[in-house]
Amino acid sequence: MNSTQIKREANLLFKALTPVLELGEKFQDFILIDIAKIIQICGRSNSEIGSNELLSYLVLYALIKQDGEKLNAAVHQWERSPDERIKYQKLALEILLDLTQKRPEDELFLPTLLNQYDQEFGKNLLGETVNSIYKFAQIIIKADGNITLQEMEGLSTIWRLLHSYKTLGNYQQTLDSFAALTPAIASTANSTTTPAQPPKNQAEELDAALKELEELVGMEEIKQEVKTLINFLKVQKVRMERGLAKTPVSLHAVFCGPPGTGKTTIARLMGGIYQGLGFLAKGHLVETDRAGMVAGYVGQTSKKVDDLVQSALDGVLFIDEAYALKPEGGGNDFGQEAIDVLIKRMEDYRDRLVVIVAGYTDEMTRFIESNPGLKSRFNRYFYFNDYNPDELTAIFVKIAEKSHFTVTQPARDQLRSMFYELYVNRDRTFGNGRLSRNLFEKTIERQANRLAVLSSLTDEMLTTILPEDIPTDTGNAIGQRPTPSSDPVATTAIDPATLTQQITDQLNQTLQSLAITAKANFSNHRLQILLESTDVPDEEAIVSLLQDELAGWSASLPSKITVYAKQPGNDFPTWSREFRLDE
Repeated sequence: MNSTQIKREANLLFKALTPVLELGEKFQDFILIDIAKIIQICGRSNSEIGSNELLSYLVLYALIKQDGEKLNAAVHQWERSPDERIKYQKLALEILLDLTQKRPEDELFLPTLLNQYDQEFGKNLLGETVNSIYKFAQIIIKADGNITLQEMEGLSTIWRLLHSYKTLGNYQQTLDSFAALTPAIASTANSTTTPAQPPKNQAEELDAALKELEELVGMEEIKQEVKTLINFLKVQKVRMERGLAKTPVSLHAVFCGPPGTGKTTIARLMGGIYQGLGFLAKGHLVETDRAGMVAGYVGQTSKKVDDLVQSALDGVLFIDEAYALKPEGGGNDFGQEAIDVLIKRMEDYRDRLVVIVAGYTDEMTRFIESNPGLKSRFNRYFYFNDYNPDELTAIFVKIAEKSHFTVTQPARDQLRSMFYELYVNRDRTFGNGRLSRNLFEKTIERQANRLAVLSSLTDEMLTTILPEDIPTDTGNAIGQRPTPSSDPVATTAIDPATLTQQITDQLNQTLQSLAITAKANFSNHRLQILLESTDVPDEEAIVSLLQDELAGWSASLPSKITVYAKQPGNDFPTWSREFRLDE
């Protein structure tokens, strides 16, 4: 790929990122830092950050920062003047290294920020942004016309980073948290606020909240209870407007149920509903828990609670695992002080503050019953149930579609079987919606590993989830980490690069008579083997042969091995198979 094509691709990425840049000046830095990290990953897979990588970054930097000098150098001087090219290559490298210095390599800003933004404002910036950046990374890595296993591993790492999200509070809190990570970003923090949304009247706000409520998977009882509450509040509002006697209305609520069942989402929607009905001026959500309310010294807890209340005025204060404020058998601690201050502020701001407390049903019942002040103020209860296998599957599919993935029907069938197994063996810590999210993240990691062996990828390949992408290890799918002994490659005396080369050499020697070439690579505790042959070999015969050939390496290899077989020049394998050495 020549420099003209590299410039064009950088310009296309800039255009694709324009909606993100419109969110605020701070996003210039977020984009440039994330792309710098991705460029470094691309460079490491090639053993160096080359001319193509530096040119693409210089173009993107100049366009984002509207730097005419650098843009002129990239567009007009790059090919004409070797001296100018070398000068600006060094400059681009300095900028890239400066922006990524002392920042975590395994974390990007944009996925977490845009995921939170989309959730709160009903947009879809995340999927389009992630896809554009990943396509750009593909082009940069494949610019020399070849793709090595190291470059495939680089693409797999980039894919995983682009689909990894954190939860750091609401969008504004997440933005502020990231801004504080570096002075360069934080310098504009005081002038940047949540992106302005088109003003909505109360009817529009209520309609938007109800529409989002209806689109949620499952929770039919919760939806009906919310609609009943809305009808009651509408009638009370009419009575107030006509000067009739009104029934005292308490908007505070207790959300009871296991984790991952949508309590935070419903709390956020309740804020929009209360705003739409005219009971709250803003309707925003402020999330906290015991750690956000209780301090370690006398007098500090009261200030922390007051600060939270002030930030939540005219909106909803959501306290997760609120029962932790009053531990059973815990005696007197600063949690009681937090409760006392909260009750006082609920009375002081009874027309401007809604408090929703949430947690396990039994613990929340004990918590509310433990204090007469709490019991008198919380008389509205919502009970959340575990999602069933069909609902968990639907949540997974919805998450996938939001990220521009298509889940094939065979993959959906496999998902449901896995969710059924997890559901029937669940305990009180069952992850519910979080389980679907975790499984989706594991799935796209496996999909990235499957695609990493291909020399070129179509949009359909990038966005299709197949049955083999679904993790088969349910323990790993729900977030359990493998024990150190489960990764023999990490503990073997032979370094992975040497081991990979030795296995590749042995397999090529054995398969030479069959006119099959082999390449080996390690990724995510798996050995991957890519086989190429004009006549694609029989799947069962090859797996049996590989088990025999690799038996002598069993002490140094992970137990799970994935083999792909394809014809030279084809993008998609004719078949793929995962097997274990101990089968």
